[in-house]
Amino acid sequence: MNKQTTHHIDATDLLCPVPLMMLKQAMQALSPAEQLTILVTDVHAELDFEIWCERFGHGLELTRVNDHSWLFTVTKGKAQ
Repeated sequence: MNKQTTHHIDATDLLCPVPLMMLKQAMQALSPAEQLTILVTDVHAELDFEIWCERFGHGLELTRVNDHSWLFTVTKGKAQ
């Protein structure tokens, strides 16, 4: 199965809960197995994203961009 990044969110300089709200809204438009990336600078985003993705069955991968930025790739799970 080919996974594609279909959307990118730039949430730099935004604080909790805004990055998570942006992620939730963007995921509604995706089909299962589609991906999006979200760039954040909020240090709390990783925990927020991990909990939310685990709860709703989405995949989550983290890439550290630098000391102050993180890029997450979220793969939408099966429809509930």
